[in-house]
Amino acid sequence: CFVWIGNTAWNIYGGQWFTASVFQGDQNAPDGSEQKIAYGEGNAAFSHGGQARSVLQLISALVIITMLLRQWLRPRLVYAPCIFIGGIASILAAFAVGHSGFFAMVCMTLSVM
Repeated sequence: CFVWIGNTAWNIYGGQWFTASVFQGDQNAPDGSEQKIAYGEGNAAFSHGGQARSVLQLISALVIITMLLRQWLRPRLVYAPCIFIGGIASILAAFAVGHSGFFAMVCMTLSVM
């Protein structure tokens, strides 16, 4: 349940976080200003991060399904590392990203785990 709450928060507030916090952009800034350009760059980074996140989600889902169908590991040994990776990525996004757009995209991508 809490994993989906985290995913929902990323989906709803991720764009705002990228544009305002990471890139320090402003939607209401005058056209051509640094803040307006930064806002556009933040939106682009959010889009790229979202696409990478979707690809990782698809690949990880297929790997997890395969592992569970072949019964290589018990389910909790498959899901626990995924939740741990997603949690660490979210903590890093909250406290370590700063203004690094690339690191923000990496954290957003890994948060889907």
